[in-house]
Amino acid sequence: MPPKRQASTATRGKTSTKPTATKPAAKPAPKASAPASAPASRKRKAATLDDEAEKVPAKPVQRKRQKDVQAFVPNQPPTQRLDVYVFGTNCYGELGLGDATKKSELPGPVLNPKLAADTVGVVHLTIGGVHSAALTHDNKILTWGVNDEGTLGRDTTQDPTDVNTKDADQSDSDSDDDEISLNLKEATPMPVDPSHFPKGTIFTQLAATDSSTFALTSEGLVYGWGTFRGSSGPIGFSPTVDFQRTPALIPDLHEVTKLVAGAQHVLALTSKGIVYSWGCDEQRQLGRRRPTRIQDTNPLLPGECALPPNIVDIGRGSYNSFALRKTGAAYAWGSNNFGQTGISANAGDSDAIVLFPTKVTSLRDHRPITCLTGGKDHSIAIANGRCLIWGRIDNKALGLAKEDMPAEKIVRDEYDRPRILTAPTPVKDIEGEVTFVTAGPDHTFAITDKGTAYSWGFNTQCQAGQGRIDEVEKPTLLENKHVKDKKLVCAAAGGQFSLVAGEHMQSNGVHA
Repeated sequence: MPPKRQASTATRGKTSTKPTATKPAAKPAPKASAPASAPASRKRKAATLDDEAEKVPAKPVQRKRQKDVQAFVPNQPPTQRLDVYVFGTNCYGELGLGDATKKSELPGPVLNPKLAADTVGVVHLTIGGVHSAALTHDNKILTWGVNDEGTLGRDTTQDPTDVNTKDADQSDSDSDDDEISLNLKEATPMPVDPSHFPKGTIFTQLAATDSSTFALTSEGLVYGWGTFRGSSGPIGFSPTVDFQRTPALIPDLHEVTKLVAGAQHVLALTSKGIVYSWGCDEQRQLGRRRPTRIQDTNPLLPGECALPPNIVDIGRGSYNSFALRKTGAAYAWGSNNFGQTGISANAGDSDAIVLFPTKVTSLRDHRPITCLTGGKDHSIAIANGRCLIWGRIDNKALGLAKEDMPAEKIVRDEYDRPRILTAPTPVKDIEGEVTFVTAGPDHTFAITDKGTAYSWGFNTQCQAGQGRIDEVEKPTLLENKHVKDKKLVCAAAGGQFSLVAGEHMQSNGVHA
């Protein structure tokens, strides 16, 4: 059956039947963390910091103006044109193939002709739960997928004749997929109307939650559309708008240099090293300071995170967040019931959270950290060219064999089954230096300096691109006739589908 059409990330079908677990002694077992659509009325348990962990005070830090602070330098858009390969579920046009196929699922990477490098020229991509967005070389924002809540930022009202009728056999599978009827205005990558933005606006980055999309400009401004969802459904895009169906300027954000988006929240890093957050805060993923203004109490408006100065990078899990300081220290906050923040205190307790940005001492010996990101119940980092991973064990999203996990860092349930890896641990079976990592809810991608991509984890809807295998236990080379000998550079992972992108090879054999 096709997946439910909704903007929230799909969750695993396999969860423990026992709601309690313990560490080697006796401690409640972790429950599978709930997506934004699951009930969250129970009071969450805040993680207690260990002796070495540092909790940033909720009281705002008084920053002295430094003499060497430079003026904001405009953000620069990426320029490399990419070939885009898609796979996984296509029930609602998530793969952006338009009328190129009637198949509801592709088991492995297929070149998307609707995003051709020569004619379209995609330079940057992002994925939400069941929608995607791309930035092109000529400054267009293309969107496709589910548009029920204004996620695409454009009108997708279907014409009577606007359904796909063409069937191109692009799959590597011999099985007959169920044919589907699609709204081609959703299933085909199409541009957001540029008239919604001031003339001369240049876009440099995109980010997407499960039900909204955001665009960063060269001048450090942020535009967005869609909505945010909580445990009981949509909570709104802003205090006055439930569903923002066309792009709108996000207030009180200036000199932003980077955006990241979890399942239902967004972080913005500024040139001054300050981080702002907004969206759903049910798992305390916003990490806000104690409010000093009335408007700061509304989670749908950007507010400053309770972080020390000089933040240089940010990252996100589905329901938790990360930040890296100039000193090399990593901070995390939000959902922690599977230890996904990297903070061991209370990892394994149902509904455990880290209330405020807290230093992740488990990463201290792995510096320098160059990337922090994660899925629903697991997290990933890049350190010295290695992929580090931790969090939930039984969903196979870690890509580690039991014997490769430090026994003293494993939380076991009452039946002595390994459930949580609390310490960042190097992933084996990846050849080359890791340059890029990303994660869907329960699957993971790593790309090396050789241009090869590895994937592992939950794959029941082919979202890991490894054919029709339900679970991929170890990092496995992503390889079929479409990506063979291609140099891949990035990936994006949705709830039920994914994509990888690589350098475009011209007909004369020269990289574009």
